[in-house]
Amino acid sequence: MTLRRMAWMAGLSAAMAVTALSAHAVPTLGNEGLCAAETATQERLYGIPTALLHSISIVESGRYNSQHKAVIAWPWTVMAEGQGRYLPSKAEAIAEVKRLKARGVQNIDVGCMQVNLRHHPTAFANLDEAFDPAANVAYAARFLKGLFSATGHWPTAASYYHSQTPHLAAAYRERLMKVWNAPPGGAGTQVASARVKPVPPAPPLRQVPGNAQVEEMRKAWRENAQAARDEAGRIADAYRKARVAEYQMRRVKFQEARNALNATTRY
Repeated sequence: MTLRRMAWMAGLSAAMAVTALSAHAVPTLGNEGLCAAETATQERLYGIPTALLHSISIVESGRYNSQHKAVIAWPWTVMAEGQGRYLPSKAEAIAEVKRLKARGVQNIDVGCMQVNLRHHPTAFANLDEAFDPAANVAYAARFLKGLFSATGHWPTAASYYHSQTPHLAAAYRERLMKVWNAPPGGAGTQVASARVKPVPPAPPLRQVPGNAQVEEMRKAWRENAQAARDEAGRIADAYRKARVAEYQMRRVKFQEARNALNATTRY
């Protein structure tokens, strides 16, 4: 989700090409399955197309697992200074981020979905929550849903998840679509008894005339759903404003440098 990921993600793309990853059949054993289980849950919860959020997690934090012969989203991933770090545990991932911050590094991506701590400063209460797969993926799902609300097109929303700079978004979308469109059961993707279990949809509330408790449940559900939509919209809007501000700042600095150069050459 940052502009400095390109070289690292190019290496990941090569690994995904070698393994012919399918986004629809992934291991769910131990830590290897934490991201996949949460992306499946959030896709159902927010109406995100099947395996799209999971595919983003693969592109963002995927690493090749020789035991399963597949690229797997890793929950304890830290990306900073153009380098991806796959830590063996949550505690070590948190410690790595603390070390980076102690050195003054602020542009850091974390967790299954590589949420950027500088661009999304209010996403998590603390680092423990940032590396919680459920919280990390849930925030990414709300952010993606907000981008879809703004664009009306899932592939575009998914490419904006990485960047709204046109050429960076286009390159990211190309890599993502290769993962998302990979055929189920592709070579090197099958792991027996390790598929993501589908999350059953919530049963609809039945109409019970005069039942105050049911009406109260309906009202609470509608309020929660609206709150989730409102939050997704706020996240997307804040992200867009941050990108615009960043672009305007770059323009000002460029103009200042240009004026200084003109002044120098004039004399």
